[in-house]
Amino acid sequence: MRPACLGCSLVVLCILLLVSFSAHSSQFYNEWAALHFSDIPTQAGITNDPDGDGQPNLVEFGYGTDPRDPASFGGVVLPVFGSVSGTNGTFTVQTLEREGHQPGAQIDLYLSATLTTWFRPWWERSVTNSQPSDPPGSVRETFTTRLPGTNIWFVRSAVTLVDTGAVTATYYIATNGNNSNAGTSNAPFATLGKAASVANAGNLIYVRGGTYHWNATASLTHSGTPAQPIRVRAFPGETPVLDFSAESSGSHGIQISGNCWWLYGLEIVHAGHNGIKINGGNSNIVERCVVHESGDTGIHITVGSYNLVLDCDSYRNYDPPIGGNADGFTAKFTLGPGNVFRGCRSWNNSDDGWDLWQATNAVVIENCITFSNGFNVYDADPSTNTSFNGNGNGFKLGGDYYFGPHRISHCISFGNKAHGFDQNNNNAGLTVDNNVGWANGGRNFNLNHGTNITPHIVRNNLSIAGTSPDSFRSGSLLTNN
Repeated sequence: MRPACLGCSLVVLCILLLVSFSAHSSQFYNEWAALHFSDIPTQAGITNDPDGDGQPNLVEFGYGTDPRDPASFGGVVLPVFGSVSGTNGTFTVQTLEREGHQPGAQIDLYLSATLTTWFRPWWERSVTNSQPSDPPGSVRETFTTRLPGTNIWFVRSAVTLVDTGAVTATYYIATNGNNSNAGTSNAPFATLGKAASVANAGNLIYVRGGTYHWNATASLTHSGTPAQPIRVRAFPGETPVLDFSAESSGSHGIQISGNCWWLYGLEIVHAGHNGIKINGGNSNIVERCVVHESGDTGIHITVGSYNLVLDCDSYRNYDPPIGGNADGFTAKFTLGPGNVFRGCRSWNNSDDGWDLWQATNAVVIENCITFSNGFNVYDADPSTNTSFNGNGNGFKLGGDYYFGPHRISHCISFGNKAHGFDQNNNNAGLTVDNNVGWANGGRNFNLNHGTNITPHIVRNNLSIAGTSPDSFRSGSLLTNN
């Protein structure tokens, strides 16, 4: 451990290293491993630790350290002095990648005050200058965040390999496939529904590029495990477009009721209802998917727990003629804990960008953008549709007097018909940190819309050119806005 005093607080560096590995990401790691372990190939695995320093090979790869020299790992994660203001400290940690950024590797940092529960805060990341003593070609990166300054924080690294190429999948889907086939690369299935019906934990399903015309919901009912999810991925370098124009108006594009599915790189268009619906499933990931022109909300979560929607786009979703239900993203009704939207974008939806109506557990929204929702951009002549009445909020953070203590941070909401950030009769206090509201048609921040049981916590937000003044419930804890 390496202690460092940050003002009147203490951060303790405890290098407990979390390894994550994608089977798609072997190319660059394998080249590095061949260089270091040509004489002992049995020690080349990502979890091997041939020098006995407690750091597996994948972590040594990410930091560019020598996997056969236990002394080389020292000094690669360093706490940096920060300042403390009240109960909130600004904390900075620095990493040293001795060989520069390794291709295919992503380094991230997680924190814990107890060494039992770890979380990833929002980090402001920047590359900084190397020190004179650093190896040639090395890179230093700083990670800065704000956290309660009264705690001791432990830091650990997570190293993940990103996609670099195709590997052998369990099943394949192609536009020229047939569900009577075996699902191999040479005899692919025709539909995701067929592949999902035979998939089991740890299986990989590749969806080849091209446009698919399906007339029924692809139901994902089987379950993987956290260690062995069932992965449905666009074939590397290709874009599969799943067109559900032929299905009935109440049908979804993809519905997930199983656990531990991981969708990646799919485009879903013209679903009769939701483009992607997680309905009771837990610990699922929807990553880098694009959903548009659905008959209702693009990506919707209900009932499930610990689902992550990551780096997805959802736009031009519309329930004609009124447009009062189709949002970009929703987490509604009875929800378990741990549902997260991160790095997503939503625009030109007939109702809201995000809607957390009646959500009964805290939902987290981080690093997301929404704009231009609630306008009729669908009819050639909007004046002919006198029924259109989409709400047009950017982030609607509750509804119907349900208690949902949601957290939203580092998000931007601009140019929406109504409010940028709206409480919408949520009885719970909201945590609203480091967001921007700009030029929304109502208030940028409308957090005086209901009766709170607990106060709002509103910190470090920026409001620019809202049509009406911002409003906050009496008793809200407002800091640096």
